[in-house]
Order: sequence, then C-alpha cells, then structure tokens
Amino acid sequence: MCETRILSRKGQMRIGHCVHCKTVFLWHGNVLLHFTPNDFVQFSETLGHREFCDHSLPFPDDEERVIIHTPCQDISFTFTKAEWETLRAAVEEALLMQQVYALI
Repeated sequence: MCETRILSRKGQMRIGHCVHCKTVFLWHGNVLLHFTPNDFVQFSETLGHREFCDHSLPFPDDEERVIIHTPCQDISFTFTKAEWETLRAAVEEALLMQQVYALI
C-alpha cells in the first residue's frame, strides 16, 4: 500500500499522492481514480479547457451537468456546477502542493 500524503481536501473530495511512487489518487464518494504525475497534469489541463456553461447538459434529475469521458468507453463522470467548481479547485490546489513538496 502506498504512503499517501493528502494534497487537497474540498468537500467530499480528497486528492493525495504516494510519497514514494508519486501516484496521484483522487477520491470522491465511492470513486477512486489513480493517475501518474503526467496524467494528472493532463487531467488538470482538460478541466482547465472546459467551462461549465459551455459544456453542460440537462440531465433527467433536472440538474445541469458536465460530462468527462474516461479512456474506458463505458465509464463517464458527470458533475453539477458546484461539483465541477470543487473538482477544479481541488485539482489546482493539489498541483500547487505537489510543487511545494518537490521544493522541500
């Protein structure tokens, strides 16, 4: 098991990384995503290039949500505006904290 250092806490979301292998973990509810450091940067860039109002769609629960597709065609993630903003803030904070720990 990795020795995980938390980089960001926002609501139910936690982002951490292994102090040894540098794998980045994003936990939200019952979902756990694993990223290499480079993949996490690419994920961040993908989030940064999407504005909620330009990419959101109405869902059956009467909420506007943005969809993020994954490499697995059968799995996509959806986020309400509040969840989207939380995700983007957490990822940004995690990237900054990675830089801080790299300097230490």
